[in-house]
Amino acid sequence: MGWEDLPTILLEDIFSFLSLSYRYNCSQVCRSWYETFHSPVIWYTLTFDGILFTRKRFHFYRGMERIFNPYRTQFYLSRKGEHLRRLIIKPIIEYNNMCDFLNMLTNFINYRDHDNYPFRYLEEFSFTFYVLISYDNDLNNQNAFMNHYYQESNVFIRGKKRYYGTGGVILQTLRRFISSIRCLKRFHLNNLFLGSDSDIGACLDELIEHSCETLQYIEILNYTSHTIPLYIVGLFSNLNTISISSHSLDENVLLLFANHLTHLYRLNIVQDELTTPCRYPDTVWSEIEIILRENKRQWFIQMITQGKCKCEPYWPGSPAPVRAIVYNTCSIKVDKTSIYTCMEQYKTTLETYAHLKSMCRVYVPRSFLERADTAYIGAVKTFRYLHTIAIKERISTATCLLIAYYGTRNNLKQFYLRRNCVILRNEYRKYLFNENGDNNEFIHIWLEKNCRQYNQVEDAVTILFGRQWKMLTDWEYNQIRV
Repeated sequence: MGWEDLPTILLEDIFSFLSLSYRYNCSQVCRSWYETFHSPVIWYTLTFDGILFTRKRFHFYRGMERIFNPYRTQFYLSRKGEHLRRLIIKPIIEYNNMCDFLNMLTNFINYRDHDNYPFRYLEEFSFTFYVLISYDNDLNNQNAFMNHYYQESNVFIRGKKRYYGTGGVILQTLRRFISSIRCLKRFHLNNLFLGSDSDIGACLDELIEHSCETLQYIEILNYTSHTIPLYIVGLFSNLNTISISSHSLDENVLLLFANHLTHLYRLNIVQDELTTPCRYPDTVWSEIEIILRENKRQWFIQMITQGKCKCEPYWPGSPAPVRAIVYNTCSIKVDKTSIYTCMEQYKTTLETYAHLKSMCRVYVPRSFLERADTAYIGAVKTFRYLHTIAIKERISTATCLLIAYYGTRNNLKQFYLRRNCVILRNEYRKYLFNENGDNNEFIHIWLEKNCRQYNQVEDAVTILFGRQWKMLTDWEYNQIRV
């Protein structure tokens, strides 16, 4: 079987990962690939990354730069725009190209009649703004960052850093486009960093007008530069998943979600380097628990720390139904105090505890007293419903065995561990295992027998889980999705 005989479903997946130019080149290979090129499936997703639909032009002072090519965009929309289901705009620094692209899409929609909507299958729109950051001690001209699309920039200062949010013509262009699309199911709006109170309803007011009843998932991260509760999110009645920054919530917004959003199941509270940490009163979680119990509903709250964030989140109070804690960052090391706090607050609810991203950019101690080995063992003992744990920092082989031993006695199903962080040691020779009927002598013999080689550790954990288990390489660890 040759390349031309590959199954169509496999070719469609391969073509969907290629850029537009490579798709066209592949379509010239054979008849089968040409037919795949015209399949609607490979045109479901359009990602504008600042290079697509642009061409190079030499500027005498700035050198080579990319400018927007409206002819290519119009040609694409007229031929393949009807198949579009996902539109993603990545953070790009060329604001003028981004605005021209949004204007082209808006004009393409408004040119048609109201009954002849061109994006009938469009379900998801994702927009992430590129937040410019400068330093107060930078002697460069800060106006060089701005272009003619900036009329009134939203500037927010934290320490020596100066953040430039969106506003002016950029925000107006985005609002015009959102007001022209309708019937979305998933919506992402990140890093707008609005500072003016008059712009708080920007983009969301237009979204309510055309997608209030159809929207099921919404992601609003760093919508404002300071703490402002977003009550408007609670007006989308059919939401089942919300991802929102912590400073966009307060006790009244949470109560609005509990009372009005009857289909809401998953609430992701996200914190990154642009987020202002915010704490909520513990009493609000007791009220939410009563409301959910009366309506026979449940919430799945996920605490996510991502990006370059270097601080721990403010943990909600004990009645909060926190089911997952995820650190998707390489700037935070494991804190034993944080694990003990979670053990105290969420011992009856937590199901997932994960530190992702293998490349840790902080100091990781080798000493047993400074490591979090005992905290991890206490976690798998305490969290009765913990089914997934991911460890990226240094632990010993004996700790790995004990985590699997006590975890399988409860509910642990997925145990992800970086091979490069495991050291061949046994620090429990003087430890007395006498909890819940433990056989102290048997455990010590078992640890000494299996902690001396990596393959012996993997074989022992495989027996405990009843399936094949192995430590992960850094590349495999980075592919984890929880």
